[in-house]
Order: sequence, then C-alpha cells, then structure tokens
Amino acid sequence: MTTLRYIEIRKKRRFRGENMTQHKYSEKELDLNMTQLRRNPYLADYASHRSSGDNTRANDYNTRVRKRRVREARQRRRRMARIRRAVKIFLLCVVILTGIVGIRYLLKTTFDITEANTSGNTAYAAAPDTGSLGKDSGVKIQGLSAEVYAAHPNWEENFLTVNEYSRPGDPLTEVNNIFVHYTANPGTSAAQNRSYFEQLKDNHERSASAHFIIGYDGEILQCVPLDEIAYAVQTRNEDSISIECCYKAENGQFTQETYDSLIQLLKWLTDAYDLQPDDILRHYDCGGKKCPLYYVEHEDAWTKLKEDVRNL
Repeated sequence: MTTLRYIEIRKKRRFRGENMTQHKYSEKELDLNMTQLRRNPYLADYASHRSSGDNTRANDYNTRVRKRRVREARQRRRRMARIRRAVKIFLLCVVILTGIVGIRYLLKTTFDITEANTSGNTAYAAAPDTGSLGKDSGVKIQGLSAEVYAAHPNWEENFLTVNEYSRPGDPLTEVNNIFVHYTANPGTSAAQNRSYFEQLKDNHERSASAHFIIGYDGEILQCVPLDEIAYAVQTRNEDSISIECCYKAENGQFTQETYDSLIQLLKWLTDAYDLQPDDILRHYDCGGKKCPLYYVEHEDAWTKLKEDVRNL
C-alpha cells in the first residue's frame, strides 16, 4: 500500500461517505503499510509505477536488486577463495616445517652414531706419546690416563654401533676383575664374531658382546671402549672387562698366537687397573658356565696362564 494509494482511498471514501472501518483496508493495515514504506522507500516508487502502468522504474528496481545480489555473491566467492588460499598456505608451511624438523633429526641421529663409531679411531688412535706429556698430563683416554693408555699392546679399534643389545653405552665406572671367554664357535675369526655382535642390534636374538676379541692368528679387535660396559657376564658387567678368544681345536684350546696376545693384553690391563693375576677370572667362575671350555676342564692350564701373566 503506497502513500498515493492510501491518499486516493481516503479521498474516495470521504467523497462517497464510506466508513473507514467498513472497508477492507482497516486503519491498522494502513498504519502497517506506512511503516513498511518508511523502512523501504523503494516500495513507494515501485508500487506507484506498477499501479500507473509504467514498468520502467519497476524494471530499474529489479535490475538494481539483481546487481546487488550478483555483487554480494561475487564478494562472497572472493572471500571464500581468500580463505581457501590462506588454508593452503598454512598447510604448506606446516608440511615444510615438519620436513625440516624430520631431516634435522635424521641428520643429528646419523651424526651421533657415526661419531660414536669413529671417535675412538680419531681421538684415541692419535694419543700423544709419553715423552712429550711428562709424568701426568691429566688427559684421559677411555677412562685411563694418556700415559697408561699409550702402553697398550697393538689392537684395532672397531667399535660396535651403540644399541641396547650389544653396546648400551652405559659408563663403566670401576674395574674389579677381568674375565676370559671363548667364542664357542670353533674356526670363526675375530672379525666374524665382531660381526655377530653387531648384528644383534637388528635381529634382537640376545644381548652379548665383549670389550676385546682375540683371533686365532693373534689379532686383537676392540669392540667396546674401556669406559663402557659390555654384555659378557650378566651379573658383573658393571665392574669388569671381558675378552673373547677365538680357537680352532674342538677341546677349546687356544692357538699359540691367541695365547700370546691374551697374556700381553691381560698383563697390560692388570697394570692399568692396579689388579693382580688372581683378579683374572673365567666366565665359569661367575655363573658356572663352561667358558672358556679348555681352561674349565684343565685347571692346571688356567693356573699356568695366570703365572705367565705374573711373570711377563
């Protein structure tokens, strides 16, 4: 109901003397229509031109409405496109940061493992001679003074990878005994037995290792640093050093080359840790395992071995 229509109706009713309350347009309806006109003035122009038969302004109004709706839809699409673009950029940044963190972690882990495996071959192998250090330089190598360490017999450092099955990396804070073992694999070399210890980190077959392995040709391999524990004697790993010996004879007797290298190594270890030959034990002496087999079954040979260490 437009203003013009409202005025025309009132004029006609006054002219005909009609009662406003008897007409289909009540006062309340007229007031409601007036309120709507105040809220949306376009209704007056639209309705007046429709009632007069002129559709030009009405078409203009419809055009404006359509344009407004198209504009709002376009703005809505642009807004959603911006939101989607921001989400994609955020997710891309998260993926890139996650990749960087993962690569740094892998590189750090690889570096730590490589450093643990090669630290002995670089720092320990380059130990200064005792003449230039004087009486006591205070330098420590594998828990021993550099002067004491420099006097060790010839060996090859080939440390196991740090892992929970053969080289846990736990510190060895004291040494009270030295244990002698045999590999229980006749004819296998020191390198083969070292490889067996290394593979335990992958197959998880059991926990086992030793600080040293002496081959049947007399070569000595160091598998675990002297300031770390090895898994050799279950109840004594925390305060002992272990030596595995290769052999060829079925009765477990060592070759002369193995025996000679063992005596030299035992002599150096007892001097380095201020021990006595009686502090040298068989695996058999702690747990009852027949290891080393020949020296369990031949007590006289074991006694002679300790005497040879004392007399060297």
